[in-house]
Amino acid sequence: MMLKRMFLTFMSIFTLLAVAAMPGTSFAADGYLYTSERFGYSIKCPEKPLAVINLSILSPQEQGDVLIFETDGHNPTKYWVVSPNAFSNDTFPDLDNLTDEARQDLFTRLAIERGYEAISLVPIQGHNAIYAVTAKTIQIDTDKDGQVDKTIEQEGQNIETYFKGAKSNYCIVLSSKSALTEDDINNYQYGLLSFNDK
Repeated sequence: MMLKRMFLTFMSIFTLLAVAAMPGTSFAADGYLYTSERFGYSIKCPEKPLAVINLSILSPQEQGDVLIFETDGHNPTKYWVVSPNAFSNDTFPDLDNLTDEARQDLFTRLAIERGYEAISLVPIQGHNAIYAVTAKTIQIDTDKDGQVDKTIEQEGQNIETYFKGAKSNYCIVLSSKSALTEDDINNYQYGLLSFNDK
């Protein structure tokens, strides 16, 4: 519940920043501009990543970059994933022209299918994007009798944003093995608004 309140507060801030944003604006002046030569994009990070690895190392069927900001030994504990070609054009309806009913149906479906705790539409590069937070606690019906009989506490939490860029359909993920902080969310949102693939 605490994260949901924090999510809603930051969604309001995110929307204000996005509306006020002008093309080419640098949001985190003291941050680090990461440019991917392989995939042709740039994004403003809170700091220079400790390492950048190919997403296919962790997930062979996917492509993209994993920008690592914190580790526990050799294991990443806080990182961003920038994945081009993350979804096909027919995965989501036209997010710029959803009716209220279609939006609610989409959010309900995604919450069930992907375990999201909170979902919103946010403006990125002049178009609506899906911005979602994964649930920290998941309830499961293990014997399929229609009743929840098991609760699983997730090790970490993600924020996932799906949007259509100039060159590709992207998913940008903030993943943390511990609870997300206000700074984590703020830095991630600045990164989203700074994203450029032109």
